[in-house]
Amino acid sequence: MKYETLFIMVRVAVHADHTSIAEIVNEVETQSKLSLTDTANVNILETEILLSRVRNIKNINHGKR
Repeated sequence: MKYETLFIMVRVAVHADHTSIAEIVNEVETQSKLSLTDTANVNILETEILLSRVRNIKNINHGKR
């Protein structure tokens, strides 16, 4: 069996009681769980949340000016 590292991007929309994005990110990174299961030919060895960027939906330009 070959060992590989796969990077899986996940988009997550949240509703939170926190007042700052930093608190939300911290809680998601430290307490949330991502679950993947083994398949017939692949054994999942480890998962971890990788957060590289946060954007505010209110600031997205939808092509309107």
